[in-house]
Amino acid sequence: MALLERYLLRQLLRPFLLGVFVITFLLTMDFLFDYLDLFLGKGIDLWTVLRLFVLGLGWMLALSIPCGVLVGMLMTFGRLSQDNEIVALRASGINLARLLAPAVGAAACVAIALTLFNNYVLPDMNHAFANLMLDVNKKRPTAQIQEGVFIDHFPGYRMWIGKLDDRQGRMEDILIFDASRKGEPQRTISAERGRLEFDPDRAVLTLHLEDGEIHQPAEESGTIYRLAHFDRQSFNIEGVRDELQRTRGRSRGQREMSIGAMQARIDELRGEREEHAARSREALEKIGIQSRYQLPGLAAEPPWYAPLARGLGLRDDPPPAPPDSFWTPQRRSLSEQAKVHDMQAQAATKKINQYGVEIHKKFSIPFACIVFTLLGAPLGIRARRGGLAAGFLSVVFFVFYYLCLIGGEQLADRRYAAPWIAMWLPNIVLGVAGLWLTLRFCEVRWGRRPSARKAVRRIAMC
Repeated sequence: MALLERYLLRQLLRPFLLGVFVITFLLTMDFLFDYLDLFLGKGIDLWTVLRLFVLGLGWMLALSIPCGVLVGMLMTFGRLSQDNEIVALRASGINLARLLAPAVGAAACVAIALTLFNNYVLPDMNHAFANLMLDVNKKRPTAQIQEGVFIDHFPGYRMWIGKLDDRQGRMEDILIFDASRKGEPQRTISAERGRLEFDPDRAVLTLHLEDGEIHQPAEESGTIYRLAHFDRQSFNIEGVRDELQRTRGRSRGQREMSIGAMQARIDELRGEREEHAARSREALEKIGIQSRYQLPGLAAEPPWYAPLARGLGLRDDPPPAPPDSFWTPQRRSLSEQAKVHDMQAQAATKKINQYGVEIHKKFSIPFACIVFTLLGAPLGIRARRGGLAAGFLSVVFFVFYYLCLIGGEQLADRRYAAPWIAMWLPNIVLGVAGLWLTLRFCEVRWGRRPSARKAVRRIAMC
């Protein structure tokens, strides 16, 4: 490797690591207080909290590494431009393409390593994180109790706590829906304040409530209603465990699976979809109609793209819905079967798209390292300094990229866009812009070439 390439790679390393550290730290700040609350407020041991923190870094690194590449390119090439090293290289007859080649090669190596990380390491980290959180909830059920949200982790109970002091267990504005008593209607318990206690020996969670009411129908019909006021009352939730048992047999979610596992699941879902679609078509044939949109309740729900498709001649108008007299009891029964199978086929399609999104995401996010290299190098030369301007540009492009990923997931889940389009569109948009800027600064022209003196003057003025 030539001296120039080694020099550039050394210059890139420090800002790249700095960018990864800063972005990871910013992403961690949102969860750091939750981890501190588990340790200081919930009583979870420090080793468990540290393991949660380390396992939770996986998905953050998957996002911060491409952004670190962008920060490194902006800061490095901005400094080279500010110190007139770009002008000196160009005046020496060295084309900027030679300067970008090692940067693109390094970005490609980072992209390959990140792809392997996303496929082989990150799923296991996400799976271990989810299992450890489940184990924490088993060991400390009070860790599941949060203020301002409905809590339904305890079987038979649903609670709302307006304000909670974790250290002392004091509560305010309490609402409990108790459906734990078999054969009795659900009762509603409200209290102004109370205190929370947990007995690990008996595995009982006790709620000491003050100044409250108990509302309960005396029978299922609700014709008789009971209302009781109390100054002090204690309620026990039994069967709450306090042992950290390793979770076994838990099925993996989409972000806890490798590409091979997700592809196998997609094949299964496709088989289920075809089976349900065939049963839906069979029911439609027995009814004597042609389209699912002729079924009751579905006639006014064509796809969003139907008007455009009909305007382009790619889709015919759906057949008119049969009159009410057409629907005999037997046909209505068959129509319900057709709708159920059609809904199950649609649900399978949605899951297929979700798995497809995760598969393409494992490749599209690492490929952003190359895209950000093509984009960051020329922008860094124009920004000249790698300080505030580099940070601002990094945030702008990273936020744009992240919002495109989130929006793409939603579009794919709702079947508005194919998974590959949803995940690769930000790379395509930013990649085209970056390629255009790179070709411009490498002085690739179609037509008359500018003189070397004009090129040097233009670079110096950037």
